[in-house]
Amino acid sequence: MKKKRKSTFVNFLLNSLSFFDTTLAIYESIQKGEKPYSDIKSLEEQKIFNTARSFETLSKAFLATYGTLIIYPALLISVVKKGHVKAPRHFQKMINSLNILIRQALNREKIIEKLGHDPMGRSQIPDLLSATAKLLEQIREKHLAEIYKSLSKYLRESANQRSYDKLLELRKRIIAAVQFKDAYKQLLDIIEKCIEKRMEDEICKNLPNESELLLNFYKEKPYLIDQVITMLDLGFQELFDSLLYTAYLARAAETADYIVGREEIDEKYLEEVRDHQNEMIEFMKGMAEINRELVKADELDEFMAEVESEARKELQKETEKEKSNNS
Repeated sequence: MKKKRKSTFVNFLLNSLSFFDTTLAIYESIQKGEKPYSDIKSLEEQKIFNTARSFETLSKAFLATYGTLIIYPALLISVVKKGHVKAPRHFQKMINSLNILIRQALNREKIIEKLGHDPMGRSQIPDLLSATAKLLEQIREKHLAEIYKSLSKYLRESANQRSYDKLLELRKRIIAAVQFKDAYKQLLDIIEKCIEKRMEDEICKNLPNESELLLNFYKEKPYLIDQVITMLDLGFQELFDSLLYTAYLARAAETADYIVGREEIDEKYLEEVRDHQNEMIEFMKGMAEINRELVKADELDEFMAEVESEARKELQKETEKEKSNNS
């Protein structure tokens, strides 16, 4: 009998790996010609469905991490440009939006019930991107701000409006944003120097109070740091690819699983997904390789369960305090 996993994080990773294993098994079956040609369309749609669910559950596991990686390039640029002074209201809105996202990421029931098959569109992620874009505009980082706004707009669209052409356009714009590369290099640096306190650094000394509070939050939750570093190892492009692919495939998680109720527009969408599914599967292979290593360690599961439990207690205290102040 398999040991029951304790943490929400590891359980979602296991779900993602399970869906992806099914995707690969179907792919091999099609390649080997094990099924009659008449079954190929059905198999292809099963492959799409399982690919979509793999992205969905992976994103639910890394929800808080995505938020951290979205906010930090803006945070670092803001520190350099004294953006927290020039636009304190936008800076605080960005921090507040991240805190809301973290609350969502720690609530398993809300993740399952409210985020459904569209964790990118229904979570705080679009609002976080929008709040961060406004800060970037105020500190005259207009190119990055436009990318963040475009990402937010894409995620806010209904699932049936998210086309692959728009996804491809956004990917090209992100690749062209060289600033991201430098920002993410700095991000890894600030994690190592300011959070782990291995050495003194000028940027750590000059962080605004809000930033210091944010860093303190992650000092107490090192599992988030590990997730951030894992994502950084993949690269900044992969982060946004993951967001975009998950949003684009949200519709497939429902459409590909049922024939009943499908319309011509749904069939065209599934055909579009089929045309581009190989690149998504190749992307997920890299993610799956990393995640298989993460779920092997029982210590990680125990640790994550403990951290999630303590975090929920702290969030509950904050909620009760807010209620008390408002009464």
